[in-house]
Amino acid sequence: MQLTIDIRESALDKVMYLLENLKADITILRAETVDIEAISKYEADYKYIINGRKERDTNPQNYGSMDDIEWN
Repeated sequence: MQLTIDIRESALDKVMYLLENLKADITILRAETVDIEAISKYEADYKYIINGRKERDTNPQNYGSMDDIEWN
């Protein structure tokens, strides 16, 4: 069986975690994003990500979405 799904950015980490834990049972045929990995709170870039998330919550008008990107 094949399934195509559209995933919101806010749920991507959860979906990727689920897929990672189902590796023995599934095959990913095609992925548009690659090299997604969790970041530890001990990594140097962690504070920048947290600050970026806060900024996005307080000023959403400054950010676009995946639909805003011209891919061609």
